[in-house]
Amino acid sequence: MLKKKQPNGYYYCESSVFLGEKHAAEPDDAELVSLSKRLVENAVLKAVQQYLEETQNKTRQTDGSPVKTEEAASGTKNESDNESSK
Repeated sequence: MLKKKQPNGYYYCESSVFLGEKHAAEPDDAELVSLSKRLVENAVLKAVQQYLEETQNKTRQTDGSPVKTEEAASGTKNESDNESSK
């Protein structure tokens, strides 16, 4: 692009390399279904993994932080009820 534009408006082309024509066949329905299933499975696995990581991080919070999981919240509530009834 350091050279001047040509009269036709394009930049000078030093050389071109042609790698050949691509004659790829269109995928058939079975291939598309298989690919779609794999994509969905991968997305679901990724979402489940992310959910598990997030819930594990919430249960590892320190005592000073609010606990957001239902099990931890119900356990804390039960402990405070037991202490107040003593």
